[in-house]
Amino acid sequence: MDRCRTGKIIPYDPHTGHRIKDGSVPEAMWVHSRLKAMHQLPDGWTLSQCLFGELLLPRYPDLPVALVEAEKTAVICSAVFPEFLWLATGGLSQFNDRVNVLLCRKVIAIPDLGGYDLWRKKAREYPLLDITVSDYLEKNATPEQREMGADLADWVVEERRNDRASMK
Repeated sequence: MDRCRTGKIIPYDPHTGHRIKDGSVPEAMWVHSRLKAMHQLPDGWTLSQCLFGELLLPRYPDLPVALVEAEKTAVICSAVFPEFLWLATGGLSQFNDRVNVLLCRKVIAIPDLGGYDLWRKKAREYPLLDITVSDYLEKNATPEQREMGADLADWVVEERRNDRASMK
C-alpha cells in the first residue's frame, strides 16, 4: 500500500493531446524496465500491477469510482468531475482481476468508444462488484469521434473548446 509500482512514460502530441503512435518514438516505456536494465532493482523483482489511482481509494472512501481506460482520461476528468474518484485500467483489455479492489464501492465504468460491449461482458464476470458500464459515449458520439476512437477526455476537451468558442 502506498508504494510506487512503476511509471508509464507515454509520449503525447502537445498540439492534439493524443498519443504519438507514428513509430517516431516508442508508444509507451516503463520506468521499472529502465531500472531493471540499469540494475537498480533487486534480482527477482517482478511488477505487480494495480489500477491507476488505486492508492486514492482509502483516502476517499465515500466517493463513487469512475473507471476509464486511459490514465490521461482519469487525470483530466478528475479536474472536471471531482464528485468521482477517477481510476484507470491502463487499456481496454486491462479490465481484469485488478478491479477486485473495488469491492464495496459504487463504480461507473466508462470505456472508450467501441469498448462498451467488452466492458459490459467483463463487468458481469465480477458479480460481487457494483459496476455499471456507461454507454454514454456510444449513444452520443459524433461520426468524427467514432472514427478517432474517442474517449471521455476527448469529449470533455471538445466540450470545453466549444464552450469557449461560444463565449466569443
